[in-house]
Amino acid sequence: MRKRIMPEKRSKKTILVDYLARVEGEAAIRVALAGHEAESVELRIWEPPRFFEGFLVGRSYQEVPDIVARICGICPVSHMSTAIRAIEKAMGVQPSPQVLLLRRLLAMSQLVSSHVVHLYALVLPDHEGYPGLPAMLEKYPQVVERLNRMRVPLNDLTKLVGGGRALHPIGTVVGGFTRIPTRQELRAARDAVAGIRQDAIETLKMVAEFDTFHFGTDREFVSIRNEDHFAVNSGEIVSNRGLKASEDDYYKYFSEYQMPYANTKQTRRNQTEPIMVGALARLNLKFDQLVPEAKECAQKVGFSVPDCNPFHNNLAQAIEIVHGIEDCIKIVESLDLKDEKPLVRVRAGEGGAITEAPRGLLHHWYAVNRRGVVEKANIVTPTAHNFMCIEKDLRGVCERIAEQPMKEIRRWCEILVRAYDPCFSCSVH
Repeated sequence: MRKRIMPEKRSKKTILVDYLARVEGEAAIRVALAGHEAESVELRIWEPPRFFEGFLVGRSYQEVPDIVARICGICPVSHMSTAIRAIEKAMGVQPSPQVLLLRRLLAMSQLVSSHVVHLYALVLPDHEGYPGLPAMLEKYPQVVERLNRMRVPLNDLTKLVGGGRALHPIGTVVGGFTRIPTRQELRAARDAVAGIRQDAIETLKMVAEFDTFHFGTDREFVSIRNEDHFAVNSGEIVSNRGLKASEDDYYKYFSEYQMPYANTKQTRRNQTEPIMVGALARLNLKFDQLVPEAKECAQKVGFSVPDCNPFHNNLAQAIEIVHGIEDCIKIVESLDLKDEKPLVRVRAGEGGAITEAPRGLLHHWYAVNRRGVVEKANIVTPTAHNFMCIEKDLRGVCERIAEQPMKEIRRWCEILVRAYDPCFSCSVH
C-alpha cells in the first residue's frame, strides 16, 4: 500500500502593529506569515476620510489654495503650489519668470525643512533605541539643538517668500504673490540658511550610520524632470523604465483603486504595477542635476545610483537637504527683484499639475466654470503613489527575516514604513 505523503506544515504567525507611531496620520500593519511566505500584507490606513475634493466644489478659485493647504501641516506649500498651477492652467494664467523662481525657492525651503523634521523627530529614535525624540533629550540635547538650528532659518525663508507665516502661508495666490520680498530681506534669509551648511553635512553623516540591511528589488521610480534644474515645481513625468510624459497625460499612465482595508486609494501604473516616489526616486532619476556639493557629500558616504533599497530613502533625504540649502542660496543670488502684482482673467477650463512634495509626486486637477468656481476636483498624494510599493516591500522584509522573533520583525516593518516618510493625513484628503 502506497504511503500517503502529508504536506509539510508551515508555522504561521501574524505580524501586527495596531498603531504605527511616529508617522504623520494613523495607520496599522498586518502581515500573515506561513513559514517564509507572506500570505497577505495590509497597510491599514485608518485615518478618517476628510473629503477635501468634495467641499472644494462650489468654491471660488481664490479660496482653493488656502483650503488645500489645510490638507497637511507639514507640506502646505506643496498643496498650495500644485493647486495654483492647476488652476492657472485651467484659466490660461501665465505667471512671470520671477514668480516661477520665487515659487521654486518656496518649495525647496519647505522640502528641506520637512526632511529635517522627519529625520530627527521620526526616524532617528528607531536607530538610537528610543520610543521617541523626547526620550532622547536628556542624553542627546545636541540633537534637538541641531534640529531647531536648521528648522528656524528654513521656516523663516518659507514665511518670507510665501507670506505671513511658514505654516499655511497667506501671500501665495493664483498669478503670483500678494507681496514680493525686498532684496535686503532675502539676503538676510540667505545668510541665515548658509549658516546651517555644516549642520546639513553632519545630518548626512548621522543618517549614513543608521542601522539597515541590504534589501530591495528592481522597481519603477517616478518623478518629474526639468532639463534646466532639479525639478520640484514643474517638468515631465519620467521613470527609470522609460516613461516620459507630459503632466497633462497623467491619467493615461496612472490609475487609482480603493482597498477594502484602507481609507486612501492606491495608485498603480498600468493598472497592476507599483511605483516608488520621493527622495530616493528623485535621486535615481536626476542625480546628475544635484549641486556639486551634494554629489561630493553623497560620494563620501557611499551613496550611488541606481539604488533600489527603500531604507535608503532617508539617506536620499539627507542628500537633498545638502542640495536644497545650496539651491536656495543660488536662487536668492540669481533674483533681480521687481514689484509685481498678480494678474488674473477668469475663464472656464480644466487643468492638472504635478509637483514634487517632500514625499514625492503630488497631483492636483480642477475644472472651473466661467465665474471661476470649482466644479470638479481630484488630488493624488505621494502616499497613494507609494502605497502598493510599501506593501510589496513589507512582504519582502517579512519573508527575508521570517525566522526572527516577532518583536524584531515588527521593528523592521515600522522602520521600513517610516523610511518612506508617509503622510496618511494627506492620503485620505
